[in-house]
Amino acid sequence: MCCNLADGKTAGDRNKFFLLFMNQNLKISALIIVFLMAVMSAKAQEAWSLQKCIQYAQENNISIKQAEANVKIALLSEKQAKTSRLPNVSANSNLGEQFGRTIDPTTNTFSTQGIGYNSLSVNANVTLFSGGQIFHNIKQANWDARAAAADAGNTLNNLSLQIATAYLNILLNEEQERSAVKRVAQSNEQLKVTLKLIDAGSQPMAERYTVEAQIAREEQAAIVARNNVDLAYLSLKQLLQLEPDFDLRIEHPQVQAPVDANPEALTLTPIYTDALQTQPSVLAAEFRIKSAEEAVKVAKAAYLPTVSAFASLSSNFSTQYKSYVTTGNVLPGRPSIVNVGGTDVTVTFYEPEVQIQSVNYFDQMDQNFGQGIGLGLSVPIYQNGRTRLSVERARLGILNAQLTSNQAKQTLKNDIQTSIANARSAKLQLAAAQKSVEANRIAFSNSEKRYALGSINSLDFTTAKTNLAIAENDLIVAKYDYLFRLKILDFYQGKTLTLD
Repeated sequence: MCCNLADGKTAGDRNKFFLLFMNQNLKISALIIVFLMAVMSAKAQEAWSLQKCIQYAQENNISIKQAEANVKIALLSEKQAKTSRLPNVSANSNLGEQFGRTIDPTTNTFSTQGIGYNSLSVNANVTLFSGGQIFHNIKQANWDARAAAADAGNTLNNLSLQIATAYLNILLNEEQERSAVKRVAQSNEQLKVTLKLIDAGSQPMAERYTVEAQIAREEQAAIVARNNVDLAYLSLKQLLQLEPDFDLRIEHPQVQAPVDANPEALTLTPIYTDALQTQPSVLAAEFRIKSAEEAVKVAKAAYLPTVSAFASLSSNFSTQYKSYVTTGNVLPGRPSIVNVGGTDVTVTFYEPEVQIQSVNYFDQMDQNFGQGIGLGLSVPIYQNGRTRLSVERARLGILNAQLTSNQAKQTLKNDIQTSIANARSAKLQLAAAQKSVEANRIAFSNSEKRYALGSINSLDFTTAKTNLAIAENDLIVAKYDYLFRLKILDFYQGKTLTLD
């Protein structure tokens, strides 16, 4: 029946079949060419290593910039706290006109005339003792600055881990894409063999359509794999704050699961001990406990007196300020009768001639220049319980900071335990995937030989090939999953994230 069907083909059927076969080959060839062009384009431009991606993100990512801004703000707060030890100096000036009954600022007497005035003063004061408030404010600001720096480090660590994940995801999807394109090429070769078997009468015509359907599915899988690569690149670009149309290409190191890695030998205690010293999230929580302790001392300082020193310089000018100047002349006064020994005697007193003159601005400033210096003491007696409540609030701040620190440590411990378990499981899954690939590769090789001889149909052969493809895909996923789990453990041990 098969032979009759093959032999009974007309020339038109053969031409139609040939055109379909060539069209199918053109599709496969175009897909392979696109893939090769993408690979050549990636090689032609500068590739980004994982370290370059992390460095670029550190310089451009918005979250990192925000963390760095918070560090700068904390450092400014520390600097401001230190400047509290320095004196405050201010200059003041008043310029105006007085009307009605007012006090002349130069003579300190009442006057009903309009007076134009100008007063200048320079005042300085410095705190000598405030119960240690300034000292503890400085220490608290220092701990806050260190906590902000640790927060920035934690932000960078988390971002670096996300970038490493996205980087590995690109490598994973590109390897899956290569596998998908390879399967398309293999199916194309299978179609050629099938057509020969059909022509020889060993297989029915229906086998051709089965293989063509398989090719269509694998072409679709290759397109999906290509799209997954694009999405993986887009995810990395978003982390790097790059535009979506930026032509980013990454390096392709030889990613191999380390053969000397032994997750079974890892234990929680040493990794957790190292992580406590290196993980910024834990350090930031510890620094905030120190800051809260200083806050209590700052609040208690309000119970103690404050001693300060002050000094001032001042001078005044008034349009009504006058000076009295003698001319050197003597003027006779009104005669007076004085009784001397019972005899009235007329006596005339002479007085020096005096002129009233206005005093210019600078002379007044010089004549009215005054200085002052002294000490001030402020003793708190009753403050409506505000200081006591501030101390209690600060003590609750210590408790809250301690709880936050304990929560950070517990979270870290849980994450490390989970990472160790995941690494051990990933290693077992990788070993199982390798065995599965080896077994399915043998089964596929056997099926390939039997199919070439026509002893099995295309469905059985396709099933064997599909099983191998699934096993190879599982191996790719298992390899990258195991590598990622090991990198997580390196991260908790304070090691640099690399793919070497």
